Amino acid sequence: MYKYFNVQTPGDECSNDLCDCSSTGAPNIEQGRVFSTREISPSGGPPPGNGFGLHLVSVPGHKTTGGLSIEEVEGHFAEKLGDMSNFDSFMDFNVVFATSALSSYKAAFDRDGVKYLPGTWSDAQNQQYSSIIVQIPGSQLILELVQQTSLFSDGQAVQLEQRVPEATLAAQQSRLAASKFVGDTTSDFIVSLAVNRAVSSAALAKLEDFYVSGMGTRMTHNAVETGVAKKCFLWPGATVDICFTNRADSATSTDFKVGDLENMLNNVHTTILDGHSWCPMDRWFDNHYAIDSQSVDNSQILNYINSEKPHHTCGTSPMGGTGLSAIFDPTGLGIQMDTGTSLPTDCGSSFLDAGFSNPACTIDTSQCGSLTTSVEV
Repeated sequence: MYKYFNVQTPGDECSNDLCDCSSTGAPNIEQGRVFSTREISPSGGPPPGNGFGLHLVSVPGHKTTGGLSIEEVEGHFAEKLGDMSNFDSFMDFNVVFATSALSSYKAAFDRDGVKYLPGTWSDAQNQQYSSIIVQIPGSQLILELVQQTSLFSDGQAVQLEQRVPEATLAAQQSRLAASKFVGDTTSDFIVSLAVNRAVSSAALAKLEDFYVSGMGTRMTHNAVETGVAKKCFLWPGATVDICFTNRADSATSTDFKVGDLENMLNNVHTTILDGHSWCPMDRWFDNHYAIDSQSVDNSQILNYINSEKPHHTCGTSPMGGTGLSAIFDPTGLGIQMDTGTSLPTDCGSSFLDAGFSNPACTIDTSQCGSLTTSVEV
């Protein structure tokens, strides 16, 4: 990330990217966290930094009981993405950034032999865009760099559907349309546009109820293009869309499909969290995004949780107090709720105090039930 992007390390990163959990008897936590530097605040601002965070962490003390290990899923991604020469639907698990220097990234990746997938697509006004999809080595983190340009000649790039909602493209027009060669890509200020997820047809049918009726988001994109269905949602107070793309099962290699990943994630959540909302041990929560907003309708969210009972966790806030900590959407994707939402009814008045500066260090399974006693990491 530091080699090719203008990023910084959060101010609350553990020393040498290693969190010492020895005092609690838990395995240490390895961190690989950065945030994209903002042009209006190149110094990064106060800790932990005010750019868009991209976090890769290893928390081996937590559980994947009832599902696959992290290593097994990473293996599936590696097998499917391969040398990035062919599009695979698992490439839809990505974060989209606008750039004004796409040609610079192409030159840098070509120079160093970094494999990437070139793509081309258009918006509703038939404006042409180019994408570069690249995987952070060995991980599930995939970045899609986008610019309003025709960087690739005919036959060089995969034809894709519209990747970002119309309103977001319009709002970031100055970043997307700019054409300048910066040479060193680490001088470029990338701007976050969307968090993308591949989605099965079964989960896609549930998303509008969860995100609009439940979470109070606004649907910003709902289209079917060349057989590909895409829905996007925008949280109150947010500028980055959450998008979901459904393709035929044949759009991914091997027998492990998008729906298989969703079922695995949700089975882990069921095994560890159902009836134990105070249990902080679900390792697949680290497959999440965070919403930092004081504009959400907390009453609407709580009513939805209490009536529909989606997977969720309760805990202590870094700012103090207790409340809703996380919720999981129908795909099994976790959402870190930095929204000040109070406790759902099933959390009662219980109080889990990890007692550490980093609550992920806890190995207190007293709130987790008997199903989490076997450890699979």
